[in-house]
Amino acid sequence: MKKSLLATTALAALGAVAVAGPATAAEKIKIGVGGYMEQWFGYSNNKNSVNPNRDGFDQQSDGEIHFKGSTTLDNGIKIGVNVQLESQTSGDTIDEQYAFVEGSFGRIILGSENAATYLMHYGIPSHGAGMDSGDASGWIAGVDFTAHTTNGRNIDNDSEKVTYFTPRFNGFQVGASYVPQLNQDTDGFNGANSANSNDGTRDDSFSVAANFNRAFGDINVMASAGYSDFGDDDQVAGELESYQFGLRLGFGGFGISGTYGENDRGVGSTMETIGLGLNYAAGPIGVSLAYIGSDNDDINDDQDVFELGAKYKLGPGVEARGSFYYAEREVAGADTADGMAIVGGLKLGF
Repeated sequence: MKKSLLATTALAALGAVAVAGPATAAEKIKIGVGGYMEQWFGYSNNKNSVNPNRDGFDQQSDGEIHFKGSTTLDNGIKIGVNVQLESQTSGDTIDEQYAFVEGSFGRIILGSENAATYLMHYGIPSHGAGMDSGDASGWIAGVDFTAHTTNGRNIDNDSEKVTYFTPRFNGFQVGASYVPQLNQDTDGFNGANSANSNDGTRDDSFSVAANFNRAFGDINVMASAGYSDFGDDDQVAGELESYQFGLRLGFGGFGISGTYGENDRGVGSTMETIGLGLNYAAGPIGVSLAYIGSDNDDINDDQDVFELGAKYKLGPGVEARGSFYYAEREVAGADTADGMAIVGGLKLGF
Protein backbone atom coordinates (compact mmCIF):
# COMPACT_ATOMS: atom_id res chain seq x y z
CA MET A 1 0.00 0.00 0.00
CA LYS A 2 2.77 2.46 0.93
CA LYS A 3 4.68 1.68 -2.27
CA SER A 4 1.54 2.13 -4.37
CA LEU A 5 0.70 5.42 -2.66
CA LEU A 6 4.21 6.77 -3.30
CA ALA A 7 4.12 5.71 -6.95
CA THR A 8 0.64 7.21 -7.43
CA THR A 9 1.68 10.53 -5.86
CA ALA A 10 4.82 10.78 -7.97
CA LEU A 11 2.98 9.93 -11.19
CA ALA A 12 0.26 12.46 -10.42
CA ALA A 13 2.81 15.21 -9.86
CA LEU A 14 4.69 14.32 -13.04
CA GLY A 15 1.37 14.29 -14.89
CA ALA A 16 0.73 17.83 -13.68
CA VAL A 17 4.01 18.86 -15.26
CA ALA A 18 3.07 17.26 -18.57
CA VAL A 19 -0.40 18.78 -18.90
CA ALA A 20 0.34 22.23 -17.56
CA GLY A 21 1.44 23.45 -20.98
CA PRO A 22 4.70 23.81 -22.90
CA ALA A 23 7.40 26.25 -21.90
CA THR A 24 7.87 29.16 -24.27
CA ALA A 25 9.77 31.86 -22.37
CA ALA A 26 11.72 29.60 -20.03
CA GLU A 27 15.45 29.41 -20.60
CA LYS A 28 17.38 26.23 -21.24
CA ILE A 29 19.09 24.77 -18.18
CA LYS A 30 22.51 26.32 -17.57
CA ILE A 31 25.01 24.45 -15.40
CA GLY A 32 26.85 26.09 -12.53
CA VAL A 33 29.79 24.62 -10.61
CA GLY A 34 30.01 24.24 -6.82
CA GLY A 35 31.06 21.70 -4.26
CA TYR A 36 33.36 21.27 -1.30
CA MET A 37 36.83 20.08 -0.29
CA GLU A 38 38.17 18.90 3.06
CA GLN A 39 41.87 18.38 3.81
CA TRP A 40 42.88 16.90 7.17
CA PHE A 41 46.11 16.06 8.99
CA GLY A 42 46.18 14.22 12.28
CA TYR A 43 47.71 11.73 14.70
CA SER A 44 46.05 8.61 16.07
CA ASN A 45 46.98 6.25 18.91
CA ASN A 46 45.35 2.80 18.79
CA LYS A 47 45.70 0.35 21.66
CA ASN A 48 43.28 -2.38 20.62
CA SER A 49 44.27 -6.04 20.45
CA VAL A 50 42.73 -6.79 17.04
CA ASN A 51 44.50 -4.02 15.07
CA PRO A 52 47.70 -3.28 17.01
CA ASN A 53 50.57 -1.02 15.92
CA ARG A 54 48.38 1.34 13.87
CA ASP A 55 49.65 4.54 15.49
CA GLY A 56 51.05 7.54 13.75
CA PHE A 57 50.31 10.48 11.48
CA ASP A 58 47.99 10.50 8.50
CA GLN A 59 46.65 12.91 5.91
CA GLN A 60 43.11 12.42 4.63
CA SER A 61 40.88 14.28 2.24
CA ASP A 62 37.38 14.38 0.81
CA GLY A 63 35.78 16.50 -1.85
CA GLU A 64 33.23 16.73 -4.62
CA ILE A 65 32.56 19.01 -7.58
CA HIS A 66 28.85 19.62 -8.11
CA PHE A 67 27.37 20.48 -11.50
CA LYS A 68 23.95 21.99 -10.85
CA GLY A 69 21.40 23.81 -12.93
CA SER A 70 17.68 24.47 -13.20
CA THR A 71 15.03 26.27 -15.20
CA THR A 72 11.56 27.53 -14.32
CA LEU A 73 8.87 26.75 -16.85
CA ASP A 74 6.16 29.22 -17.81
CA ASN A 75 3.72 27.34 -15.56
CA GLY A 76 5.98 28.03 -12.53
CA ILE A 77 7.33 24.50 -12.20
CA LYS A 78 11.07 24.26 -11.56
CA ILE A 79 13.10 21.45 -13.14
CA GLY A 80 16.78 20.88 -12.45
CA VAL A 81 19.75 18.55 -12.41
CA ASN A 82 22.58 17.74 -10.00
CA VAL A 83 25.67 15.65 -10.86
CA GLN A 84 28.38 15.19 -8.21
CA LEU A 85 31.90 14.29 -9.28
CA GLU A 86 34.18 12.73 -6.68
CA SER A 87 37.58 14.38 -6.17
CA GLN A 88 39.08 10.92 -5.53
CA THR A 89 38.52 7.69 -7.41
CA SER A 90 38.65 5.25 -4.46
CA GLY A 91 34.85 5.02 -4.68
CA ASP A 92 32.44 6.00 -7.41
CA THR A 93 33.67 8.53 -9.93
CA ILE A 94 30.16 9.99 -9.89
CA ASP A 95 28.77 10.01 -6.36
CA GLU A 96 25.20 11.15 -6.95
CA GLN A 97 23.26 12.17 -10.04
CA TYR A 98 19.61 13.09 -10.23
CA ALA A 99 16.94 15.31 -11.74
CA PHE A 100 14.29 17.09 -9.71
CA VAL A 101 10.85 18.59 -10.33
CA GLU A 102 9.57 21.19 -7.89
CA GLY A 103 6.34 23.14 -7.56
CA SER A 104 3.36 23.86 -5.33
CA PHE A 105 2.79 20.08 -5.15
CA GLY A 106 6.18 19.53 -3.50
CA ARG A 107 9.46 18.14 -4.81
CA ILE A 108 10.26 14.95 -6.74
CA ILE A 109 13.79 13.54 -7.09
CA LEU A 110 14.59 10.91 -9.75
CA GLY A 111 18.01 9.29 -9.78
CA SER A 112 20.93 8.29 -7.58
CA GLU A 113 20.51 10.16 -4.29
CA ASN A 114 20.15 9.49 -0.56
CA ALA A 115 16.76 8.38 0.70
CA ALA A 116 14.21 10.56 2.48
CA THR A 117 15.22 9.11 5.85
CA TYR A 118 18.74 10.56 5.48
CA LEU A 119 17.80 13.83 3.79
CA MET A 120 15.17 14.68 6.43
CA HIS A 121 17.07 13.51 9.53
CA TYR A 122 18.29 15.95 12.21
CA GLY A 123 21.45 14.39 13.60
CA ILE A 124 24.31 15.46 15.86
CA PRO A 125 25.96 18.71 14.66
CA SER A 126 29.75 18.93 14.71
CA HIS A 127 31.99 21.98 14.47
CA GLY A 128 34.97 19.67 13.99
CA ALA A 129 35.88 17.11 11.34
CA GLY A 130 32.49 15.38 11.73
CA MET A 131 30.69 12.80 13.83
CA ASP A 132 27.30 11.45 12.72
CA SER A 133 28.53 10.19 9.34
CA GLY A 134 31.31 8.00 10.71
CA ASP A 135 34.29 10.33 10.41
CA ALA A 136 36.01 8.83 13.47
CA SER A 137 36.30 5.46 11.69
CA GLY A 138 38.87 6.98 9.33
CA TRP A 139 41.19 7.78 12.23
CA ILE A 140 40.67 5.07 14.85
CA ALA A 141 41.13 1.46 13.74
CA GLY A 142 38.21 -0.86 14.42
CA VAL A 143 35.48 1.79 14.70
CA ASP A 144 32.43 0.84 12.62
CA PHE A 145 29.58 3.07 11.41
CA THR A 146 27.89 0.59 9.05
CA ALA A 147 25.11 -0.09 11.54
CA HIS A 148 26.33 2.03 14.50
CA THR A 149 24.56 5.19 13.42
CA THR A 150 21.26 7.06 13.62
CA ASN A 151 21.53 9.15 10.46
CA GLY A 152 19.27 7.08 8.19
CA ARG A 153 22.03 6.46 5.65
CA ASN A 154 21.55 2.78 4.99
CA ILE A 155 22.31 0.07 2.41
CA ASP A 156 20.10 1.89 -0.10
CA ASN A 157 22.52 4.83 -0.07
CA ASP A 158 22.77 6.43 -3.53
CA SER A 159 20.83 3.62 -5.21
CA GLU A 160 18.61 4.74 -8.08
CA LYS A 161 15.26 5.72 -6.60
CA VAL A 162 12.27 8.04 -6.73
CA THR A 163 11.70 10.34 -3.75
CA TYR A 164 8.82 12.69 -3.04
CA PHE A 165 8.63 15.53 -0.48
CA THR A 166 5.45 17.36 0.42
CA PRO A 167 5.42 21.14 0.79
CA ARG A 168 6.26 22.28 4.32
CA PHE A 169 3.16 23.30 6.29
CA ASN A 170 3.39 24.96 9.72
CA GLY A 171 6.87 23.50 10.10
CA PHE A 172 5.90 19.93 9.07
CA GLN A 173 7.09 18.05 6.00
CA VAL A 174 6.77 14.41 4.90
CA GLY A 175 8.93 12.46 2.45
CA ALA A 176 9.10 8.96 0.99
CA SER A 177 11.49 7.01 -1.25
CA TYR A 178 11.07 3.88 -3.38
CA VAL A 179 14.06 1.84 -4.57
CA PRO A 180 13.36 -0.82 -7.22
CA GLN A 181 16.77 -2.45 -6.67
CA LEU A 182 19.35 -1.77 -3.95
CA ASN A 183 22.40 -2.17 -6.20
CA GLN A 184 23.67 1.26 -7.22
CA ASP A 185 24.24 2.04 -10.91
CA THR A 186 22.20 -0.95 -12.12
CA ASP A 187 20.01 -0.05 -15.08
CA GLY A 188 17.79 -2.03 -17.39
CA PHE A 189 16.39 -5.54 -17.61
CA ASN A 190 19.67 -7.15 -18.59
CA GLY A 191 19.52 -10.79 -17.61
CA ALA A 192 20.87 -11.70 -14.16
CA ASN A 193 21.06 -8.07 -13.05
CA SER A 194 17.53 -7.12 -14.08
CA ALA A 195 15.36 -5.23 -11.63
CA ASN A 196 12.98 -7.23 -9.42
CA SER A 197 14.54 -10.60 -10.29
CA ASN A 198 15.72 -13.36 -7.96
CA ASP A 199 19.40 -12.51 -8.25
CA GLY A 200 20.38 -12.13 -4.60
CA THR A 201 19.84 -8.37 -4.62
CA ARG A 202 17.00 -7.01 -2.51
CA ASP A 203 14.19 -5.37 -4.47
CA ASP A 204 11.34 -2.99 -3.66
CA SER A 205 12.95 -1.11 -0.78
CA PHE A 206 11.11 1.92 0.57
CA SER A 207 11.45 4.53 3.30
CA VAL A 208 9.16 7.12 4.85
CA ALA A 209 10.20 10.13 6.92
CA ALA A 210 8.87 13.32 8.44
CA ASN A 211 10.40 16.33 10.14
CA PHE A 212 9.42 19.53 11.90
CA ASN A 213 11.34 22.82 11.87
CA ARG A 214 9.89 25.90 13.51
CA ALA A 215 10.86 28.75 15.82
CA PHE A 216 8.87 29.55 18.97
CA GLY A 217 10.11 32.94 20.03
CA ASP A 218 13.85 32.62 20.66
CA ILE A 219 13.75 28.81 20.68
CA ASN A 220 14.12 26.80 17.49
CA VAL A 221 12.76 23.25 17.47
CA MET A 222 13.77 20.63 14.91
CA ALA A 223 12.53 17.02 15.10
CA SER A 224 12.62 14.10 12.67
CA ALA A 225 11.56 10.47 12.35
CA GLY A 226 12.15 7.87 9.65
CA TYR A 227 11.57 4.22 8.80
CA SER A 228 13.12 2.02 6.09
CA ASP A 229 12.25 -1.44 4.80
CA PHE A 230 14.96 -2.93 2.60
CA GLY A 231 12.81 -5.21 0.53
CA ASP A 232 13.32 -8.88 -0.16
CA ASP A 233 14.57 -11.47 -2.63
CA ASP A 234 13.97 -15.22 -2.78
CA GLN A 235 17.73 -15.81 -2.57
CA VAL A 236 18.21 -13.56 0.50
CA ALA A 237 17.00 -14.62 3.94
CA GLY A 238 15.84 -12.34 6.74
CA GLU A 239 14.04 -9.03 6.95
CA LEU A 240 16.11 -5.84 7.07
CA GLU A 241 14.69 -2.60 8.42
CA SER A 242 15.69 0.46 10.40
CA TYR A 243 14.22 3.52 12.01
CA GLN A 244 15.62 6.65 13.62
CA PHE A 245 14.55 9.75 15.52
CA GLY A 246 16.26 13.10 15.93
CA LEU A 247 15.71 16.23 18.04
CA ARG A 248 17.52 19.57 18.11
CA LEU A 249 16.80 22.59 20.29
CA GLY A 250 18.45 25.94 19.63
CA PHE A 251 18.55 29.10 21.74
CA GLY A 252 20.74 31.96 20.60
CA GLY A 253 24.10 30.43 19.75
CA PHE A 254 23.53 27.33 21.90
CA GLY A 255 22.25 23.99 20.67
CA ILE A 256 21.43 20.63 22.22
CA SER A 257 20.63 17.49 20.24
CA GLY A 258 19.70 13.88 20.73
CA THR A 259 19.12 10.95 18.35
CA TYR A 260 18.07 7.32 18.53
CA GLY A 261 18.27 4.64 15.88
CA GLU A 262 17.67 0.93 15.52
CA ASN A 263 19.12 -1.12 12.66
CA ASP A 264 17.85 -4.64 12.10
CA ARG A 265 20.63 -6.26 10.08
CA GLY A 266 18.97 -9.67 9.84
CA VAL A 267 17.85 -12.48 12.12
CA GLY A 268 19.47 -12.17 15.56
CA SER A 269 21.32 -8.90 14.92
CA THR A 270 19.71 -5.64 16.02
CA MET A 271 21.87 -2.58 16.70
CA GLU A 272 20.54 0.16 18.97
CA THR A 273 22.31 3.54 18.86
CA ILE A 274 21.93 6.82 20.73
CA GLY A 275 23.59 10.16 20.06
CA LEU A 276 23.94 13.27 22.24
CA GLY A 277 25.42 16.64 21.36
CA LEU A 278 26.07 20.16 22.63
CA ASN A 279 27.22 22.99 20.40
CA TYR A 280 27.80 26.74 20.54
CA ALA A 281 28.60 29.28 17.83
CA ALA A 282 29.21 33.02 18.01
CA GLY A 283 30.51 34.98 15.04
CA PRO A 284 33.31 33.04 13.36
CA ILE A 285 33.87 30.66 16.32
CA GLY A 286 32.10 27.39 17.06
CA VAL A 287 32.66 24.51 19.52
CA SER A 288 30.83 21.19 19.89
CA LEU A 289 30.82 18.06 22.04
CA ALA A 290 29.24 14.87 20.70
CA TYR A 291 28.74 11.26 21.75
CA ILE A 292 27.41 8.27 19.81
CA GLY A 293 27.02 4.92 21.55
CA SER A 294 25.80 1.59 20.12
CA ASP A 295 24.85 -1.76 21.58
CA ASN A 296 23.98 -5.09 19.97
CA ASP A 297 23.27 -7.69 22.65
CA ASP A 298 22.72 -10.42 20.04
CA ILE A 299 26.41 -10.49 19.05
CA ASN A 300 27.92 -8.63 22.07
CA ASP A 301 28.96 -5.61 20.01
CA ASP A 302 29.35 -2.37 22.02
CA GLN A 303 30.84 0.89 20.73
CA ASP A 304 31.32 4.39 22.21
CA VAL A 305 32.66 7.38 20.27
CA PHE A 306 33.31 10.91 21.58
CA GLU A 307 34.28 14.05 19.67
CA LEU A 308 35.30 17.51 20.87
CA GLY A 309 35.26 19.82 17.86
CA ALA A 310 36.05 23.46 17.10
CA LYS A 311 35.98 25.74 14.06
CA TYR A 312 37.03 29.23 13.05
CA LYS A 313 35.66 30.90 9.93
CA LEU A 314 38.55 32.47 8.02
CA GLY A 315 36.42 33.85 5.20
CA PRO A 316 33.46 33.03 2.92
CA GLY A 317 33.46 29.27 2.42
CA VAL A 318 36.75 28.81 4.31
CA GLU A 319 36.88 27.26 7.79
CA ALA A 320 39.73 25.96 9.93
CA ARG A 321 38.49 22.97 11.96
CA GLY A 322 39.84 20.54 14.51
CA SER A 323 38.68 17.49 16.47
CA PHE A 324 39.74 15.31 19.34
CA TYR A 325 38.31 11.79 19.05
CA TYR A 326 38.16 8.97 21.56
CA ALA A 327 36.56 5.64 20.75
CA GLU A 328 36.32 2.13 22.10
CA ARG A 329 34.58 -0.96 20.76
CA GLU A 330 34.27 -4.49 22.06
CA VAL A 331 32.97 -7.41 20.00
CA ALA A 332 32.45 -10.77 21.74
CA GLY A 333 34.97 -9.84 24.44
CA ALA A 334 37.71 -8.61 22.08
CA ASP A 335 38.86 -4.97 22.02
CA THR A 336 38.26 -4.14 18.36
CA ALA A 337 38.85 -0.42 18.91
CA ASP A 338 40.47 1.52 21.75
CA GLY A 339 42.16 4.72 20.73
CA MET A 340 42.25 8.46 20.28
CA ALA A 341 43.04 10.88 17.48
CA ILE A 342 43.79 14.59 17.11
CA VAL A 343 42.78 16.01 13.72
CA GLY A 344 43.00 19.45 12.16
CA GLY A 345 42.45 20.87 8.71
CA LEU A 346 40.49 23.02 6.29
CA LYS A 347 36.87 22.70 5.20
CA LEU A 348 36.18 24.62 1.99
CA GLY A 349 32.90 25.27 0.22
CA PHE A 350 32.57 26.73 -3.27
